[in-house]
Amino acid sequence: MPDFFTLYLVVLLLNLSHCLIWGLIAYRYSDLRAARFWLAGSGACVVGGIALSVQGENGLLLNTVAGNGFIILGFYLNWCGARSLHGDKVEWTHVSYLLGGSILVMLATFHPWYGRNPVYTLAQSLPLALTALYLMRPCRRDLGAVIASTAMVVGGLSHWIIAGGNMLIITGLRPNLQLYQAASIDLLVFLFAAIIWNFGFLICTVDRLQTEIEQLANEDELTGIANRRMFMNRLTEICKKREGVNFSMLLFDLDRFKAINDKHGHAAGDAALKYAAAVIKKQLRPGDVFARLGGDEFGLLLPTTTVAEATAIAKRIVSAVKATTFSWGSLELGLTVSIGIASSKGSMISPETLMESADCALYETKRRGRDGYSLFAAPLEPASNIVRLGDFSSTGSAART
Repeated sequence: MPDFFTLYLVVLLLNLSHCLIWGLIAYRYSDLRAARFWLAGSGACVVGGIALSVQGENGLLLNTVAGNGFIILGFYLNWCGARSLHGDKVEWTHVSYLLGGSILVMLATFHPWYGRNPVYTLAQSLPLALTALYLMRPCRRDLGAVIASTAMVVGGLSHWIIAGGNMLIITGLRPNLQLYQAASIDLLVFLFAAIIWNFGFLICTVDRLQTEIEQLANEDELTGIANRRMFMNRLTEICKKREGVNFSMLLFDLDRFKAINDKHGHAAGDAALKYAAAVIKKQLRPGDVFARLGGDEFGLLLPTTTVAEATAIAKRIVSAVKATTFSWGSLELGLTVSIGIASSKGSMISPETLMESADCALYETKRRGRDGYSLFAAPLEPASNIVRLGDFSSTGSAART
């Protein structure tokens, strides 16, 4: 069985490898704050490993407390990294109090090795438990989180087995219990657990980066809603479903958008689009797909929605946009939208046919004076048939343009 000096060197080398990995990731993805936390955590454990490797046979006060203090700091930085990865606030105040309290307790209880081991175990287990509990919340329970939290639990349990043996020695229940070899095994198990939880963090990082890539591919940069690519993909998926599934689609434009751009500049136009998108988004239901298709054109896909329900939503959107005032500098501008509605009415239909029908309804709204909605009332037949563009049900201003 290797002595503790050798094991502490292993701790040092292992954390140096973690520093290399997280350092490269932090360099490559400079916006990923979690990688910097995990790099700092591994660095703290390196410092702790160096201090513990030269603490001597019985353990010097400064080396022992400082070494364990840096390792505990490294574990708290793991917690901070997990919170940062998921967009939650890093609790620096809590970390400071918990770390400071741990160091004070270690200084106050610096007794022979058997006595101080349970204190160090508790101090190291607390940040591991906080991180594991955070990662195992239902909203974060992905593969990387499960791997990392499980490894932390295993490492903590291994430590507590040794701490329990030390408590038996302290209380006199098993005064002759020999724990040297068991403590060496515990440290090896803990090292293996550290490798695994860092691997879990790496999987979490890959998942996060993949999510960001998907958002860039499917999200409109200006408004933050879906883009045309995502909208058409979802429309194609729904259109491929079997007959009998009712769904509707809305196409709409921001009325007189070109005049805003020409008179107040493109910055005002962009702000108007963002404002209108935010107002419209509040009127929608979970599951509705709202997208910017280009320029001032928006699309809204309403799964399992009848014509009557789609019309009610369109009416709500028109009213909500008209009831608000868009502010640009010292100016207050009124905004309105024109909407075209088309519905599958339970029949198989191609995305192109549905888009064409909604576009025709949108044109009818504009023809009647904008600021309203029109329903493409001609029945949408299977995609193999020609759709007759004719009857419209429309509401809006009576003025002609």
